Amino acid sequence: MEDAADEGLVGLLGISNVAVDQLKALLCVARIRPTFVQNRCLVRASWDHEMHMQCQQENIIYQAFSLLSGNRQALLKPCVTQIAHHYNKTVPQVVYRFAFELGMLPLTGTTDVAHMRDSLEIFDFTLTHDEIETLLALRGLC
Repeated sequence: MEDAADEGLVGLLGISNVAVDQLKALLCVARIRPTFVQNRCLVRASWDHEMHMQCQQENIIYQAFSLLSGNRQALLKPCVTQIAHHYNKTVPQVVYRFAFELGMLPLTGTTDVAHMRDSLEIFDFTLTHDEIETLLALRGLC
């Protein structure tokens, strides 16, 4: 992939589905550092906190996927739906805003244009510290 980047065939390099130790090992040998790490971001794995922190430390963009499909049960919790109701937003919008406020780049899996637009309507509200803490603590509620 580094050769393809050198030849101008690709712009930015990224990796997906990796653990922190794999990222560290790659960074020790890579000539071109990854711009992105794209990982499943699951409540049961503390929102991939360790990898997210490692990415911040290494100045790598953390792209969170499976935010909705991987967390279905947790996102049905009343505390989540109450936050959404408070802002007159959908649960997915709250989850994407939560990820964005944590410094993650949330990824959607939709190909529907209207659904994409709906998912992007996260910039007209801000979650409170307590709401962020509630969402971070979902692991203990599941």
